Amino acid sequence: MTFPRRAACAALVIGATSALAGCDTPSPPMFGADRTRVSVSGQDFTVRHDRMRAESVRTSPMADPGLRDMLLMSRAAIEAASGCPVRSGTLYGDRVMAEAFLDCPDSPGVTLRPAQIFTPPR
Repeated sequence: MTFPRRAACAALVIGATSALAGCDTPSPPMFGADRTRVSVSGQDFTVRHDRMRAESVRTSPMADPGLRDMLLMSRAAIEAASGCPVRSGTLYGDRVMAEAFLDCPDSPGVTLRPAQIFTPPR
């Protein structure tokens, strides 16, 4: 095997390994948080949460989910995993990951000053 070919193979292996390693990694504030796997509408999510905040990561493949549908499924996954409703106006994300503040009865109060508010319909 020549050097350029060997280097290309090594780059491919390293790139594939890096892509898979970051698939289900929590954000720094969620390191050590409770982790739950949830299925919503046939889609699998990993949800990490504490009593104030949660984030969900879709771990199953889905052909171009719409943002609205993805946020609705993420909210359902977060509420199922945490047992608490999502605080109105705090859900945000993209087609793979979503974050929200929780409205748990025993959580400390959080002062929110969002720049934009989006509340998906139920």
